[in-house]
Amino acid sequence: MAKANIENCRWCLANGLAGAEPAASNRTQYLMLKLTTPNPSAMVIPVRYVETPFEFNSDEWADLGEMLTEAKRRLDQFQPDGFTIGWNVGATGGQHIFHAYMHVVCRSEKDPKAGQGIRDFLR
Repeated sequence: MAKANIENCRWCLANGLAGAEPAASNRTQYLMLKLTTPNPSAMVIPVRYVETPFEFNSDEWADLGEMLTEAKRRLDQFQPDGFTIGWNVGATGGQHIFHAYMHVVCRSEKDPKAGQGIRDFLR
C-alpha cells in the first residue's frame, strides 16, 4: 500500500476527506467518533500531519490527555466495562492511514473477544 502524503491525507482537516466534522478539538489534537455498536470508538488525531506518535512535539503530547479524557467522556454513555486504547504504527504494525491517530475502543464483558486486548498480543 502506498503511503499517503499531506496532499491526500484523510486526517488532514484542510483536505476535507474525513467524512465528518471533529466532535471536539484543542490547539493540537482533534476527536473523531464512531458511535456504532457493538464497539463504539473514538480516534484522537493530531492536527499537524505526522505519520507516527514518535514525531509528536511536547505540545501535542500535553494536549493528547485532554482529548483522551474527552473521548472517554463521550464514550461513557455506552457504559463500557473497559477500553482498548492504542496506536497502529507503520504498515507492519497495522497502520493504514499514515497520519498518526490513537484508537479508544469501548469493550464489553459480552464481547466475544473480551479480555483479548493488547496485553494478549504481547504474550
